[in-house]
This record gives sequence, C-alpha cells and structure tokens, in this order.
Amino acid sequence: MQEITISELAALFKTQSSTIRYYEEIGLIHSIGRKGLQRVFSKNVITTMQLIILGKKANFSLDELKQMLAVKEAPIAKDVLLKKAGDIDQYIQQLDVLRNGLRHVAQCNFENPLECPKFQKIMKIYGTNDQDFK
Repeated sequence: MQEITISELAALFKTQSSTIRYYEEIGLIHSIGRKGLQRVFSKNVITTMQLIILGKKANFSLDELKQMLAVKEAPIAKDVLLKKAGDIDQYIQQLDVLRNGLRHVAQCNFENPLECPKFQKIMKIYGTNDQDFK
C-alpha cells in the first residue's frame, strides 16, 4: 500500500494540515497510522480529497459530503447532483441578471444611477436578503 503523509497531502492540495486534521476529525477521511509525529494516509485519500474539493466548489456542505462518502459502493448520488446542478443554474441566471444590470448602470445615460429605473429594479430584487448570492 502506498502512503502519503499529512504534510505531503496538504502540499498536494495547497491547504493547511489543520484542514486535513479537521476532515479526519469529522470522518470525511481516515488516517492509517503515523510516521514519526505525522499522520499517514493511504494514497486512496487523494481521490476522496478531490471529491471533497469538487463538492465544496459545487456548494455541498461537509455534512452532505460525509453522507455521500459514507456510501462506499456509489458515493455519488446522481439525484443529489442533478438538484445541485439546478441550484447552480439558478445561481448563474441570477448572476447574469446582476452582471447585465451593472453593465447597464456603468453605461447608463442617467447622471445619477440611483435615478435609473432599471437600477432601481435591480436594487429591489437583489438588495434584500431574499436573494442569496454566495
């Protein structure tokens, strides 16, 4: 079995050792022992770390990732992925509207953008906590 130390794993993923220790503490990954004072992991942990990083980029919580990774046969629940993809599509649409609105205001003929009806509409829609931008 090939091994990787915690410091090598941290360097590989450009993260802190404390992050890896936290992932181990909450059960996302598991060490196989120690080499001196350092935790040692199976090289299989690299795939798990890649899934964690990808999942975080897709806005999965660590709890959601833990639940998915707990199912060894098929850790990727396709129905959950489809729902998350839909959430991302909705977020992209919101960002498109916001981006287009900002471009409009930057080129707007109104001296004061606060007087622009289109900007006022954007502020009404996105200036509340109802629309969560991450």
